[in-house]
Amino acid sequence: MNSIEKNAKLKEKFNAVSVYSFGKEPVEKSRLAVFDFDETLVKSQEMFYILMEDAMKRLNLPHSEYIVKNIFTNWDKEYFGWGKDLEEQKQIYMKKYQPLITKLSNETQYIKQMYFYDNMKSVIKSLAKTDIALAIASSRDLTSILTFMKMHGMRDYFSIIEATEGGKNFDDKPNTAIVNYIAQEVGIPLDRSVMIGDSPCDIQMGKDAGMKTIAVGYNKEKSKVDFLAGMKPDAMIDKEEYITILPFAITLLLSQENSR
Repeated sequence: MNSIEKNAKLKEKFNAVSVYSFGKEPVEKSRLAVFDFDETLVKSQEMFYILMEDAMKRLNLPHSEYIVKNIFTNWDKEYFGWGKDLEEQKQIYMKKYQPLITKLSNETQYIKQMYFYDNMKSVIKSLAKTDIALAIASSRDLTSILTFMKMHGMRDYFSIIEATEGGKNFDDKPNTAIVNYIAQEVGIPLDRSVMIGDSPCDIQMGKDAGMKTIAVGYNKEKSKVDFLAGMKPDAMIDKEEYITILPFAITLLLSQENSR
């Protein structure tokens, strides 16, 4: 499937691409800022804990607070007792648990428990008036993102919104397929782009794609912030500095010649 066919398919299924002009004389976009969604643009971690516990209960799976908070980080290191062995428990995850998570994440009750970081809407609106095109590259379900953005009146500020959906649409991060596709669709090369994210896979993807990278440590434990910093992103923004510094970091990095 070529790019045109894939784009048409995504538009038909998800109405994923939304390109809009701002004002009577829109600024021509020549640079690109790609955002991760969860814990980068929006506060969603606590919502996911509640959603994940709900899914485990519905499937009669063990659902202690430890399991809920560590399922993604300790999957291959610890046995959670879902199946007789690691392979069986992974099968339970892929066939039963993950599909239910996707279904629940689209329910209004959970979407309403996500919030933009304070003043993030203002940051987005300000950047949208510049020559920087805005995009989202997420790993979660695409429909829930689009519903949330529409609910908050922010969907039209982004040139394109995409999600890997666990490998269904694109290979999962840190594979560069999703940002390669975004860059191709907006017509801006990745060496004139910046990736903003809160996880190691976001930063690794950006580096592998030849993008500038900004790691955000908002709401993260010190050990996780230190790990992100150790990946040597082009900029590292933590805690209270996030919203204040973010637009300046994006603009500054995109004004520099890419040395990679």
